[in-house]
Amino acid sequence: MSSTADLRSFISSTIRAEKARHNVTYEALSKRLKALGVHQSATNLSTKVARGNLSAPLFIAILLALDHPVIDLSKAFKAPAQN
Repeated sequence: MSSTADLRSFISSTIRAEKARHNVTYEALSKRLKALGVHQSATNLSTKVARGNLSAPLFIAILLALDHPVIDLSKAFKAPAQN
């Protein structure tokens, strides 16, 4: 099972990659989320994404706002070490 740090890193890198792929700033992401009924300032989003510490509903809303309908969760978990 992955550690909390691994999962936070996965969340952070997934969001950053999608932002870059769509060329979306935190300000634009904030506006997209507002259109979905989720109110988060650009500064707040930047802090949460940098830490990878956000709620599951916010993570899902961000993915929806970035038009990312599918996520491969297998990348979030590392295989256990072989002895």
